[in-house]
Amino acid sequence: MRMDTNAQLTLRLRQQALIAELGLAALRREGLQPLLDQAARLAAEGLSGDFSKVLEYRAEEGCFLLRAGLGWRPGCVGQARIGGDTESPAGFAFRTGRPVISNHLAEEARFRTPALMAEHGVRRAINVIIRGEAEPFGVLEVDSRDAGDFTADDINFLQALANTLGVAVDRELSQAALRALTELAEARAREAEAALADRDALLREKDLLMREIDHRVKNSLTITRSLLSLQARMTPPEAGRAALEDAARRVGSIARVHDRLYRSQRIGMVDLGEYLAGLCEELERSCGLAESGRPLALLLDSVECPADEAVTLGLIVTEVVTQAAQQGGGALAVECVGTGGALRLRVSDSGGGQPMPDLPPQQGSLGLQLIRSLSERLGGEPRWHTPPEGGPRFELAFPWPVAAAAE
Repeated sequence: MRMDTNAQLTLRLRQQALIAELGLAALRREGLQPLLDQAARLAAEGLSGDFSKVLEYRAEEGCFLLRAGLGWRPGCVGQARIGGDTESPAGFAFRTGRPVISNHLAEEARFRTPALMAEHGVRRAINVIIRGEAEPFGVLEVDSRDAGDFTADDINFLQALANTLGVAVDRELSQAALRALTELAEARAREAEAALADRDALLREKDLLMREIDHRVKNSLTITRSLLSLQARMTPPEAGRAALEDAARRVGSIARVHDRLYRSQRIGMVDLGEYLAGLCEELERSCGLAESGRPLALLLDSVECPADEAVTLGLIVTEVVTQAAQQGGGALAVECVGTGGALRLRVSDSGGGQPMPDLPPQQGSLGLQLIRSLSERLGGEPRWHTPPEGGPRFELAFPWPVAAAAE
């Protein structure tokens, strides 16, 4: 049915107003999806269509996504897909870049009617491409169930809407891409800052570790030199071999101490209970206690200890346990427990051994002098005695925490 001149003029003026309305909406920049929804509404209103759709082409899927629309059953908008090849009206318009009018879809030979349109009873359709200056976004389409005709003037209206929409879409997508790039750049900057912070932390830890190793080696060399000097001063010429064996044993003790210390997860600190347990396990083997049927029992508190104090305490335990293994005859027990503001070290022999005399510092064997010297470094006084109910016992109490006492 042809409209009279006044009706046509009224319609075209109304269509121009709808185009202007979409332009104003684009200028408000309320976001892409609201703009697509409004374009679908205005397209249907301007052409008195039962349905409208804004189809976004998804290159990775090779089809269109129904991004916005009017008249479709619930669940279609945002979910429905339509083929993007030339076998559908939208695909034909998109691929050829030309508007498509099909007033008789049932008789159409150029393409098939998509299932979505068929199930909604669509009889005619008009499609135009949505394109700004960038790649085409998709297709703007109006569909109808009635038997009227879409015209070239309808194409002009719909294309004007699509062109306005295309420019707005380009702008929105460019801004979205810019925001994504900005967010990516900010994320990369944060990652770079975190990486630099990690690197600086590793460098500081490496520097601390190197200083700790240097300090530890110097301390060990000083202790070793002192041991050998004491051994040399106290050894008569005829006893040279035995003296060298004793010296080698003590150097081996220092090596065992360091082997345990370097397994610690914290630089300069060690779990004293774990450290002494491992050391005593090695002493039980090296001193032959297990083979001689003399078990070694342990009672050790788990306390964190500075490495210097752990070295000193480890050497004392090594010396006392070694002497007890050589001179005693019963089962041994090593205790290191906290009591108030002090730690108490005790090495006990269940019986059969000879008590070590509590001699002045200048008297006694090298081992005794070494124990006294190391005990003084910890701020304690070593004691040997034999209680009525058991065998020889060594005890040493010293302030704890040692680091605080040393300061």
